[in-house]
Amino acid sequence: MLLELKDINKTYFGAQPLHVLKGINLSIDRGEFVSIMGASGSGKSTLLNILGILDNYDTGEYWLDGRLIKDLSEKQAADYRNRMIGFIFQSYNLIGFKTAVENVELPLFYQGIGRRKRRQMAMEYLDRMGLTQWATHFPNEMSGGQKQRVAIARALVTHPDIILADEPTGALDSKTSVEIMGLLSRLNREDKMTIIVVTHESGVANAADKIIHISDGVIGSIEQNRDHSAARFGSGDLIK
Repeated sequence: MLLELKDINKTYFGAQPLHVLKGINLSIDRGEFVSIMGASGSGKSTLLNILGILDNYDTGEYWLDGRLIKDLSEKQAADYRNRMIGFIFQSYNLIGFKTAVENVELPLFYQGIGRRKRRQMAMEYLDRMGLTQWATHFPNEMSGGQKQRVAIARALVTHPDIILADEPTGALDSKTSVEIMGLLSRLNREDKMTIIVVTHESGVANAADKIIHISDGVIGSIEQNRDHSAARFGSGDLIK
């Protein structure tokens, strides 16, 4: 089992405590393509942040590849993230004053990989995304779909065990959304990449093999999506 959550609870304490996750139990195998679907405020983004070691939980256990993830120092958490997890965000989270290739190189820099090797690896992944000609362009010179492809290249360049995608199509038009989900579907099928997508859109969720429905901090149902639409998302011409 790659990921396992046991009775996870999370409360945010403010003027009025907010119990966001209420006893979450969840297992995800290596190579699965999973969507976590819920409305705004359902707890899905908090759940993703815990899976990505971006936030702590209060009680329960989170096991990642056989290791208990609890009370880590920031250095330990950053090390796990940098080695095992690639992130894709709705807002791309690209650095505006760096070119596409420099953005993709960044996680490799934090791994201590030399400049020449970083550039070679980053260019390989930009080529997979069909963005070789855009390598020296800045984010403000690219479309939303191109920026998200740069973000996917950046997520993949460290060869992570898991890709966590938070509303990856939220800022994209419908045609580009289909292309991006096709890209993720293909990465799952061909590279056996474990992918977890958080979304409120049923069309996006249906690209996954398993759909986890969350509401008010509780998992309502887990649906094996045998009739998923990854096939229609995964057309072969998506990666140039």
